[in-house]
Amino acid sequence: MQAEAKQEGDEASSGVLITEEALAQVREEIGRAYKIPQYNSVATPDAIRHYALGMGDDNPLWIDPEYGVGTRWGQMIAPSLFIMSCGFPRSRGLPGVHGLFTGIDLHCHEPIKAGTPITAMCSLYKLEEKQGRYAGRQFQQVFETNYSDDNGKVLSTLYSHNFRTERKGGKSGGKYAGIERQHYDDAMRARIEADLDAEKRNRRGAETLYFEDVKVGDKIPAVVKGPLTVTDCICFLMGFGYIFVKAHRQAYEFRKRHPGAGILDNYGVWDIPERVHWEDDLPKQIGMPAAYDYGPQRIGWFDHCVSDWKGDDGFTRRLSVRVSAPNFIGDTTWISGTVTRLDPEAGVAFIDLEAIDQRGRINSTGQAEVVLQRR
Repeated sequence: MQAEAKQEGDEASSGVLITEEALAQVREEIGRAYKIPQYNSVATPDAIRHYALGMGDDNPLWIDPEYGVGTRWGQMIAPSLFIMSCGFPRSRGLPGVHGLFTGIDLHCHEPIKAGTPITAMCSLYKLEEKQGRYAGRQFQQVFETNYSDDNGKVLSTLYSHNFRTERKGGKSGGKYAGIERQHYDDAMRARIEADLDAEKRNRRGAETLYFEDVKVGDKIPAVVKGPLTVTDCICFLMGFGYIFVKAHRQAYEFRKRHPGAGILDNYGVWDIPERVHWEDDLPKQIGMPAAYDYGPQRIGWFDHCVSDWKGDDGFTRRLSVRVSAPNFIGDTTWISGTVTRLDPEAGVAFIDLEAIDQRGRINSTGQAEVVLQRR
């Protein structure tokens, strides 16, 4: 209890309450571009492969440079969402106030080819006050990030958004009360394994999907992710990158520069807010029943689903995903979609996507725009 009381006191003193003064400082940052830290600054074959496998996507287009030579791209390319490993904006301003990632709108202008140097420049796009069931008063931050090659050509533009909420506000909401970790029996495991086998068979690969062969109402075959484990989250971090995860003296020095990045655990030890993805204690302080996945991790699963359907020759020019509920450790998620519109002039298929867990909850939705080859 003493450790818990000390932690609560430290949170209050470190600025976890959303104040008008802090909001004014954040608003001053709107439109000011800054270079963000990059996990990957070059799209090397190794970096692309690590990212793809962290998503559970073993498409040879992403992991085998020799395979890429025989495609229309002439070389290995990266999945669309790889670009976020080259600089991903995190919650900025409001130190110590909890941030919940809620989604992205990614515009892809060029394919990301292996060997491309990438620079990421970001700015706060807007700040909006919202009212929500989860934590009452909260603020949505939207960031704009432009990714450019060494010639200054913009390869992708990302709009990412998160909600900033006071931890105790989230705890009082009770939105996820009653959710318990899933237990799996033989029948459930057999169903998931059958779906995993089908996922591999459904990957289009080198078979070209032509625009003329697509119809409104066509179904996008599902990919299945789960049951989610902490190991899955570790694999994701190995490919996507991190900002808070540091060891020993580097962790201490980072916390000195960013006091809000440290939270005392129940034993009086400083640790990072990112442990909500592998420990249960901290999530419970913000109203979650258990550890949960990374939002960008799940969005990468949407990209995997679309990529398997469009094949090697298709190009995803836009992917927008809204993360509406956490995916807790132990959950299984199926991502699938439907073609809802076709643009004959541009050769573009518009797709609605959704992710559904084993409880039948829709935990995220998305839209994709895919440019297809013409006959």
